[in-house]
Amino acid sequence: MKIAITLLRWVMNFIYFFLKLFPTDRNKVIFLSRQSNTVTEDFDFLARRLEELKPDVRIVMITKRIDKGIGNLLSYSIATLRSMYHLATARVCVLDSYWPAVSVLHHKKQLAVIQMWHAMGKIKKSGYQSLGKKFGRSDVIARQMRMHRNYDVVIAGGRAFNPFYCASFDIEPDILYNVGLPRMDKLREGVADAEREFYDIYPTLRRKKIVLYAPTFRKGQALDPKELVKAFHFDGSQVLIIKRHPNQLLVVDNLAPALTCPGIPTSMILSVCDCVITDYSAITIEAALLGKPVYFYLFDYEDYLDHNGLNVKLFDEFPDCIFRDPEKLADAIDSGEYDMDNYRRFCRKYLPDQNGRATDKIAGLIIDCMERDKHDAISEHIARQNQIDSTVDSEDTVCAESL
Repeated sequence: MKIAITLLRWVMNFIYFFLKLFPTDRNKVIFLSRQSNTVTEDFDFLARRLEELKPDVRIVMITKRIDKGIGNLLSYSIATLRSMYHLATARVCVLDSYWPAVSVLHHKKQLAVIQMWHAMGKIKKSGYQSLGKKFGRSDVIARQMRMHRNYDVVIAGGRAFNPFYCASFDIEPDILYNVGLPRMDKLREGVADAEREFYDIYPTLRRKKIVLYAPTFRKGQALDPKELVKAFHFDGSQVLIIKRHPNQLLVVDNLAPALTCPGIPTSMILSVCDCVITDYSAITIEAALLGKPVYFYLFDYEDYLDHNGLNVKLFDEFPDCIFRDPEKLADAIDSGEYDMDNYRRFCRKYLPDQNGRATDKIAGLIIDCMERDKHDAISEHIARQNQIDSTVDSEDTVCAESL
């Protein structure tokens, strides 16, 4: 295995040597994602803002998941070759997941690599934290493929997560830029539009209590929520909407009368729902941003600790909102009782500073990296944000006006 990976790295860098002979386009930004085969919300929102601030920017989007099958592997290989050309000729690279070509290649010195990780926090362990575990990567393959190497800056969420970002990516804290993700702005600014669009499609749900169930991704497992559906109280006044992780299959048998709302993004349902059920997912942070009460359905807690691991001690952070029994969870949701004081404390601890739009800050960083030395640009932006964080009183960092 090691020999095969070493040979692959050598071949990729051999090809890349010649691609780097092409001149750098100072206005080119390449976006890379393995999260989806379509452009993600974060990429779309950020790219639109970049075009507004810098009309001469050239944006290249390559989004390709690695799915099973020879055909999918071939198409990902083609996407990798395309990315290599653009990495060789772009001034800035933005990615939201591990993209092997970014980490194994020897890049031009002026290329700025910005890791804009797709989750708003590090509630669960990932990357180097979970090597060798069932839901993690192979230790040998990850290290041979130089996982998460070559990053110049990592876009991070709340500062309480910083030790976990460092452990996950195996990086130093001085390259963390704690501003959050572009979809934070979209969530906060787009609630009215999301409500209008959702209720145009589902007008019968307008006066019902909407409960969103959005669990985390479990590698190699399909989502089967039948026990939760069986326990939920479908009394005509509330509805359960189930949204799976994009990389996970959903067992659709016996889900009625719960809804899945195909074609509707989870972010839209998050904007209209009354509360959220999740487990180890960073959707907890997105819900906190909008002030949506969160309930935790941890039916496999011990197994998940063994198979993956957690950074946040959920039983300590939410002592009254953790459930293993779906019937007790349904009863708690029915009661409407919720410890909002504890919730506010959680928000102050884990949400990033919201003094300004994350999208503008990231776009400004990208433009600065295009126009001058990337190291100077990155260090100045991080120092400026650190200064803001140090002068903002903790009581001024709130999760939503509704709290």
